[in-house]
Amino acid sequence: MNHFKKTSKKLEKLRGVFFQLGLLIACGLSLLAFEWTFPTSLSGLGGEIIYEEEWENPVDPFDIIEEEVEKEKIIEKPKVDPLKFEIVPNEKKVPKEEPIEIKKKEIKKETKKKVKKKKPEIPIFIPEKMPEFDDLFKYLGDNLKYPKRDKEVGIQGTVYLQFIVGKNGEIRNVKILRGVSELIDKEALRVVKAMPKWKPGIQNDKPVSVIYNLPIKFIIKG
Repeated sequence: MNHFKKTSKKLEKLRGVFFQLGLLIACGLSLLAFEWTFPTSLSGLGGEIIYEEEWENPVDPFDIIEEEVEKEKIIEKPKVDPLKFEIVPNEKKVPKEEPIEIKKKEIKKETKKKVKKKKPEIPIFIPEKMPEFDDLFKYLGDNLKYPKRDKEVGIQGTVYLQFIVGKNGEIRNVKILRGVSELIDKEALRVVKAMPKWKPGIQNDKPVSVIYNLPIKFIIKG
């Protein structure tokens, strides 16, 4: 009994080794079964046998597919992207202007038509003969009106005015050099601007514009 127990213990130890050997043998047999082939003959397959001599013009199926693809490419219309477009400039032919020939006579006529610009007239202070206005003091006495407010307050004095007597006798550019009051100054300006024409000043026997100074007195009579 003891000898049997000893042998059974040894077998149990080698049990794993036997199991691995069995697996290896089973795997090897399965591989041989998949790789094993039986010899076959062409006569047993049936159908006609085509030899190399009869296959004169072999056709590659891939070549046929490539030709069909190329035909489809030719038939396909080009795709147009609506977002991408080119602006073709509309080039209009501009007619060339013919050179205009201007005759010398026409140029001379145009130059004659041009009006010569008059040089600005510079007024003078003391000409050979001063401008005159007959009955100047009578005109001032008849037309001046003393402002009531200044008269009641007792404002009086002399207003010094300056103006230009033109070569035609007209009065222009009237201004006050020294005044008395706002109302008196306005009255003096009004009367001088309303003056009729003067006799113009004379220089070298020709009428000229003259700068003229005129004092006007505003006095309250008792």
